[in-house]
Amino acid sequence: MEDFFKCKKISAYKKKMRLFSSPAWLLAAMPFFVIVLLLSGSVEAVRADRYFVDYEGNTGYYVDVNSIELPSDHEVELDLYLVKLHSRYMYRYRAYFDTAEGSYEYRNAKVYNYETKKLMSGAAYVQERLSYGKSTMLQEVVEFAVGWKKSHIYKTQYGETWE
Repeated sequence: MEDFFKCKKISAYKKKMRLFSSPAWLLAAMPFFVIVLLLSGSVEAVRADRYFVDYEGNTGYYVDVNSIELPSDHEVELDLYLVKLHSRYMYRYRAYFDTAEGSYEYRNAKVYNYETKKLMSGAAYVQERLSYGKSTMLQEVVEFAVGWKKSHIYKTQYGETWE
């Protein structure tokens, strides 16, 4: 009699396993997984590699060196992070600089809690271009980004340069 019950348990187990391994179940669960991936806004394709540039007052300026782009000889585009020490916020901007005009604009903004690193809000917007002058912190950011990009453009994994 024990063998009979053992066989029933095994066959019920096999039925459940067949259900989970069937293509129909996978197709039914696919929309759920896609929604979960879309809703998880904290997933980024490339991990940020932030370098400290300088500070002014209680605000620290960081540049993500993986995001630096030089579309032309007078344009610089990068992810700029501003850390406000007293408010405990970190602002991430997609910044565009035109060195010929001495202007900048922010094309995207996200606000994070600096302590928890959690996204608090984000918005895609384009502000009008503003002048950054010649002796401001943003000039330091531009000089750092151009210098970094030019010095690391031909680096190999062994630290050699080649052209």
